[in-house]
Amino acid sequence: MKKINFLLMALLMSTATLFVTSCSSDDDDPIDPGPSLTLKGGSDYTSDDKTINVGETIKFGVIGNKSSVSGNKLTRFKLDFIANNIPEKMFDTTLNSDSFNWDGTMKFTGVGEGNLSFQLTDKGGMTTTKTFKITIEDPGSAINKYKDVTFGSWNDPEGSFFSASEGLLYTVGQTKATPANQAKIDFIFFKGATNGNSLASPDNADLQTITTLQVKNWSVKNQTRFNTTDISVSQFDAIGDSYNFPPFNLTGTKDIINNLVDTGENGRVFLFKTQAGKLGLVKIVDLYSRGDRAKVDVIVQK
Repeated sequence: MKKINFLLMALLMSTATLFVTSCSSDDDDPIDPGPSLTLKGGSDYTSDDKTINVGETIKFGVIGNKSSVSGNKLTRFKLDFIANNIPEKMFDTTLNSDSFNWDGTMKFTGVGEGNLSFQLTDKGGMTTTKTFKITIEDPGSAINKYKDVTFGSWNDPEGSFFSASEGLLYTVGQTKATPANQAKIDFIFFKGATNGNSLASPDNADLQTITTLQVKNWSVKNQTRFNTTDISVSQFDAIGDSYNFPPFNLTGTKDIINNLVDTGENGRVFLFKTQAGKLGLVKIVDLYSRGDRAKVDVIVQK
């Protein structure tokens, strides 16, 4: 009887061992990750979030492969553009392959933002998705606004030299021997002996004769040009966070605006175009009683 009990116990132990071994094997089964999908990188491709201008075209591409676990063939690839949570199908194709290599381009004709969603599916129903965001801007409407820019005379700490890209003023000491700062300057304020308070491009001939400003020996002189406008002070003040600038009149350009005034609705707003091609408006706010100081507001394309 003891012998029988021993054999039965041995049999039970053997069965338990087999059961444990079987469970261990199930737990070690690899998990199927589905197909692999890689966005192509490099200078020619967009693969991350990006801000572009209206009318710009981007290029993108994908490389797909079947799952290394299941080996299921690829059955479908599609591309959606999703804006306001609404997907718009841009490309959709069926497949029956182990791999997939594809390039595409897209041109954006309106402002806004959305996500490009790339999706690859295999025969087992597994899907892999890659996504990035595209923001589309109108370069003609996005602006920077600089209020109460206060110019000083040549020896005042405020400075006479304005950088439209930064919204900052520079002094004679910061510009006279520093080409990197000279390259930032778009226009200069001074009080002329005959033409009164003036805004001038760095390459203006009158500026070269004013020894205190020391512009004559600059190695970099940006060519900013001005137009007079019919824009009133109230119209300028009503401009919000974006603005479509009027056309720049290339035949009526000036490299200097003189005899500035700071009273009245009209004749105080000027259009300018920097050498970098940025359009802007400058409004004369105050010329002060001293006569060689000025306060202006500026808006300029980003």
